[in-house]
Amino acid sequence: MGVSRDAKVAIDFGGGGRFLVEVSQIDGLISGLTEAREAIKKIDDDTKLTRQMAIPPSQDPFSPDGMKKIIERTVDLLPGSHSSANVAYREAVQSVLDKLIAVKKQYAATEGVNLSTVEGKG
Repeated sequence: MGVSRDAKVAIDFGGGGRFLVEVSQIDGLISGLTEAREAIKKIDDDTKLTRQMAIPPSQDPFSPDGMKKIIERTVDLLPGSHSSANVAYREAVQSVLDKLIAVKKQYAATEGVNLSTVEGKG
């Protein structure tokens, strides 16, 4: 007896809606979201290289202030900065991953109980 190819589970990812996910697709979703999480981390790491640009391109009176503002809006964890957005996005992806992993474990446990009951072991 195995996982039905068209078995679906309802998952509440927040925001008031529930989504139906095919059980056979959960591993692929977990894999894809894990890759997305790692890509977000790489983007954030690349963004932090902006700090190395702290030397203004010229000695005019505006370049140092411009570089400071670029760094503030990218690297510093201020509201609306690139880094704060990356942190929020990575946390959101991790939350979905955690829910998918929990649903997968719950489904596997339920199927195990159902299988043992059907086979007369329960």
